[in-house]
Amino acid sequence: MMKADEKEAGKSIGLAWAASLVATALITLLASFWFQSAAIMGGGAAGSQKLALLAEMRVSLARSAEKEKSAVLSESDEESANFAEQSKAAASEIGSDLKKLEKLVASSGSEKEKKLVANFGKSWAELQQIDGRLLESAMQNTNVKALDLSGTIGSELQQKIDGNLAKLTAKVKPEWRKAQMEKIATDAKLAIRNIAILQMRHVNATADGDKKRLEASMQAEQAKVGAALKSLDKMTGKKSRVFIREATTDFGEFMRVNSEIVRLSTLNTNRSTAALSLGDKRKTEAECDRALEALQKLAAAKP
Repeated sequence: MMKADEKEAGKSIGLAWAASLVATALITLLASFWFQSAAIMGGGAAGSQKLALLAEMRVSLARSAEKEKSAVLSESDEESANFAEQSKAAASEIGSDLKKLEKLVASSGSEKEKKLVANFGKSWAELQQIDGRLLESAMQNTNVKALDLSGTIGSELQQKIDGNLAKLTAKVKPEWRKAQMEKIATDAKLAIRNIAILQMRHVNATADGDKKRLEASMQAEQAKVGAALKSLDKMTGKKSRVFIREATTDFGEFMRVNSEIVRLSTLNTNRSTAALSLGDKRKTEAECDRALEALQKLAAAKP
């Protein structure tokens, strides 16, 4: 089950994506409407060809952006790769249409059209570079993988440690000794839970400095667990020694998993791709669409 702060992090990103998806849908609809109306009003074979190409390019631009968003949002590598390929396919169609448009404008276009096509080509090349980085990172899904490790293997090891510590103290005599060992075992369990909480915060953190501070806190909690397990080992009789040994072994494995979670979280591909997609990508994509829209207006106005 998704925890509260994980839900909040997902909610803020989800709202931004929802707004972006609505904008993409509107662009697609407007581009289609423009093509249908302008193709009727525009005159001349060259003008009609331009309008057809420009409408196709705007629709492909919107489709490529939509599939890119889906690639970034997908939680599995397979889904991300599938959407990334669809985004690249739509982008390839734009590249093909751009070559046709450049030939048409070179032979029958105005200076303003030539300038707009050149501007689009520049923005499109920049957008392609952004998409290359973005789609490659989206398919890595490191933040999702880190959370999955924490919620599966990490959680299972935590439960095993809890079980062994419970067995360790279950039959301890006298009662004062049992209470003493239970207190130490509880301290160890709480410290391990704190590490699990810090793992999720590390995944959700965006700044490198914040991640480093969380790692320092993890190390402090690790030291508490290590000290508690050593104390319990000294207090444990021969018959129960197997439980403290298993708990110690499982904690070592838990910390190895923690190291992998930190490594994946530090790569931070899900958050970095989301930031890139909602930042530079949106700006450059808007520049491309504005150039295409301006070209549509010029082509439709030509007698």
